Amino acid sequence: MRKLLLLTMISVFLSSCGGPKVFYDYDQNIDFNNFQSFSFYKDMQSGLRPLDQERVQEAIREQLKEQDFATSETPDFKVNFYADFYNERSNSTIGIGVGGGGGRVGGGVSGGIPIGGTKTFISLTVEFVQASNNELYWQAVIESPFNNNTKPEERIAFFNAIIEKALQSYPPEEK
Repeated sequence: MRKLLLLTMISVFLSSCGGPKVFYDYDQNIDFNNFQSFSFYKDMQSGLRPLDQERVQEAIREQLKEQDFATSETPDFKVNFYADFYNERSNSTIGIGVGGGGGRVGGGVSGGIPIGGTKTFISLTVEFVQASNNELYWQAVIESPFNNNTKPEERIAFFNAIIEKALQSYPPEEK
């Protein structure tokens, strides 16, 4: 029950903030049916804390396994990911105005007070690279609000949610 509540809270959080935005790019000349097995690059410099790096790696592994991809020491493709963090100031303000007048003369003063402060965002890039020639063939960039002060269970749910959204379009539909 607690796990369901946690997942619901994370889903509400993601949807209330507009949810994660995902941008894709891929090589249109690639036959995605040739890729059945994967592994992760060793010694990745992901820009994440070590525990968060493990969480993202596990989320990717589980999503790919659900899509019937297998882990292998001799993979068809390798997975790389890295994160950047940035802050954005809130555009919300409260306007205050004061005015007065008498006779033929009038005057006024107004100003805006910013509210909300800054929000931290994560930009997580996931790359799939052909193992045979080390060429990038698929990439997703996920941008989402990120709260650095969450509990481990909430972080797991957060990373699972954004990775699921990123990989829902892999492999791309054939045209």
